Amino acid sequence: MKATKSSESLEMEFRGGPYVSVLPIAVFLLGTVGLVIAGAPAVEGMILAAMVGISVGMLFAKNFAAYSEQVFALMANRVATVAVVCWLWAGAFSGILADSGLVEGIVWMGWKLKLTGAGFTAAVFIFAALFATSVGTGMGTIVGFTAVMYPAGVVLGAHPGALMGAIISGAAFGDNLAPISDTTIVSAATQETDVGGVVKSRLKYVLIAAGIALLLFLIFGGSGRSLNEADAQNLLAETADPTGLPMLIPSIFVFVVAISGHHFLAALTAGVFAAIVIGPLTGVFPFERVFHVTAEGTVEGSAVRGAMSLAPISILTLLLVSTIGIMKSGGFLDLVMAKLRGLIGQSLRKAEFAIVGLISFANICVSVNTVAMITAGPLANLLRKDAGIHPYRSANLLDTISCSFPYILPYATSVVAAVAIQQEVAARYAYVPVVGWGELAPYFFYGHVLLPLMLIAVVTGFGRQRG
Repeated sequence: MKATKSSESLEMEFRGGPYVSVLPIAVFLLGTVGLVIAGAPAVEGMILAAMVGISVGMLFAKNFAAYSEQVFALMANRVATVAVVCWLWAGAFSGILADSGLVEGIVWMGWKLKLTGAGFTAAVFIFAALFATSVGTGMGTIVGFTAVMYPAGVVLGAHPGALMGAIISGAAFGDNLAPISDTTIVSAATQETDVGGVVKSRLKYVLIAAGIALLLFLIFGGSGRSLNEADAQNLLAETADPTGLPMLIPSIFVFVVAISGHHFLAALTAGVFAAIVIGPLTGVFPFERVFHVTAEGTVEGSAVRGAMSLAPISILTLLLVSTIGIMKSGGFLDLVMAKLRGLIGQSLRKAEFAIVGLISFANICVSVNTVAMITAGPLANLLRKDAGIHPYRSANLLDTISCSFPYILPYATSVVAAVAIQQEVAARYAYVPVVGWGELAPYFFYGHVLLPLMLIAVVTGFGRQRG
């Protein structure tokens, strides 16, 4: 059976018909689930799974040469190209900020506030959200804040589970909102819209969720006891350093420029230049820390490491775009969309629920929320075009759902990283407990509030825009 020819992709035939074109993405998902079960949900493993999937699909193609050329053509997809380019710039910028001592500066702010118990937990949520929004990385926030804020908070009377919930909640907030976050970039790119507009339209959701979460941390964030305040003060004195605080300026600059309507690539470029000027001028770091050539002839620096750290996810993006394009070229997506259109009809609400269902399923199957959006985003884009949903709305549904319950799945990379860092901290400080998924999951207040909020938004139409 031949697929319908479109302007976006060439016709492709498979032995067994259109249903066989799902093999590349199916093999990828099975491989990813296997990695999750094995406790190794690494992007590098997912890259290999995608490669195997594309190779398996080739075995069923009627024309090997046409299939191979189509894979190359699909990798030139504009959505993938936009995401990859943005990741390079965003990676360089976040690398500079993360290596500038900004987290130590934020720790210093918390130390000077002299908060304990629930107040400390609430402050950690705010600071983690601030840092994650500045650097655009939830994982970096979890690693940095767990290593320092977690042991200090425990001895200052914070509830361990709530404290970890505050750190992960702050990380999810920044991942959800930051203009340079990979989830923000991908949600906008897959819906063929601009980052600045998406961020502005998302504020109403994330600020409501963050406000309610902050209140819950103030209520439930204290353990009612302080083990040893002197130990906490000594720990904070060792790690707190206000030197990196000037680096908040370029991060605020990027945020303001992006939501002001300027292209996000221009905002990121301005941010990188601002960072490499403000850093050396204020004595935060020398320029050589950003970029330098070693005596061995290699290139090093925070900008280099930051940009290259996102190379694996960029490669995976190109491969996944190809697997999705193969389904379209082979006719499978046309069959799926026909069924969905029959079920949805002209209902905006049903179309939005379908998008929520697609991204939820993708996040359950894949432990990296960015990968889930890359997988489900193209389908969501077709649905929103059919129903006349504004691209900001569909992008917000993709991102908010991906930064809610997926952040706290037992096999999520955020949970795996949080437990691993806790174990390292516990090895240094005997009084620090290691809280597992069951103990921290109830306190992921940001995600617990954000998910029902978005479901209510779909039911009531709150924030809905027509395309």
